[in-house]
This record gives sequence, C-alpha cells and structure tokens, in this order.
Amino acid sequence: MARKLKKLSQRDKFTIITNGKESEKNYFEAVRGAKRSIFDIAVEFDNADPISLVQRAMRKKQTSNQVWIVFDKDEFPSEAIYEAMKTARRNGIGVAFSNAAFEVWLIGHFREFSADKTPDELLHILDSALKEYGYSKGYRKNDAELIKTELMPRLDKAVHNADVSLQKRIVEYKHGSSTEEGYPLCDWNSCTTVHKLVEALKLEDRN
Repeated sequence: MARKLKKLSQRDKFTIITNGKESEKNYFEAVRGAKRSIFDIAVEFDNADPISLVQRAMRKKQTSNQVWIVFDKDEFPSEAIYEAMKTARRNGIGVAFSNAAFEVWLIGHFREFSADKTPDELLHILDSALKEYGYSKGYRKNDAELIKTELMPRLDKAVHNADVSLQKRIVEYKHGSSTEEGYPLCDWNSCTTVHKLVEALKLEDRN
C-alpha cells in the first residue's frame, strides 16, 4: 500500500512551450498559480516558428513526462503548420493550436465562438466581452489581474465551449469528406485546441 501511495503522489514534469510571449505565457503561468496539478508545470517562451517549437519540444521529452507546444496561425504557411503537427504527433508532442489567434480560446471563457475573424477583430470581441461582464479595464495581454479574476473562474466553461465548437467543425468536415488525415485547422477560422492541453494538465482547484 505504501508503495502505491508513493507512486500516486509523484509529480512528473509537464512542459509547455509557446511562441506567445505575453498572452499565452502569462495565461499558463496563471493557470499554474491558480490551480493544482498532478504535474510539475513548466512554462517556456521561444520566439520560434511551429517546426522549431516541435524540435525544442522533442529535446524536452528527455526530461518531461509530457511536452506541449502552443502557437497560433499567425502568418505561418499552412503547409509548415501541418508538417509541424504531423511531426509532433509522431513524437508524442501535444499541440495546442488557435486560428486565428489565442484570443479565440480566451473568448471561449465567456461564450461559444467560431466566427471567421481577424486577430484585431478578436481583440475587440474579447475586450467587449470583458466589459460586458463588468471588467471595465477591458483586454490587455499583460494584465495578470484579468487572468486571475475573470478567466480562471471560467476555465471549465472555456474547455466546454472550445470542445463544442471544435466538435461541430469536425462533424461538418466528416460529412463532406472521407479523408482520414488530420483536420484542416488552418482553414477553420475561428477554432482552438487549447482545451485539450488544459484537460491534459489534470487541474484541480486549490483549497
């Protein structure tokens, strides 16, 4: 029995690597501070393209139980993104991808969202949502208070909304195509798979 308890209490390392210096990095550092996890969470920034993120993640696999990369569509070519995703899958690397920007995931803390929008339009929608819910400062990427008080309490809702939106895309895609390849996430504006990373972290509220 003692051996079993010792195994369950072990905290393996979970590394998150993102090329988002403000929104993404600040968000997951807030998650690490606000929630408990069975993992020892490390959040790292790397100003790199998706393929380079995967290469760094592969090196981190030697010292981490799980490694995930977080990035947006941005201006990266779709072919390069799909190649990065394919390489990540082959090497056991998780991918949390947002199209067109990470703010798609943040909007999901307030409502289900899948409209075709530019990054600037997403910023405006998120800003409006925050003010509608009483956060008069609106959206700023480096606002730690915003993440702690407005986003963390709605984390479960964000996971639910992102999953529902993605599943609707998948159902529509399968209805019109028989391919077994990866889903065309670069064509699905807006969409996000960040909820899969959040679920993998196995989070609990801190007492």
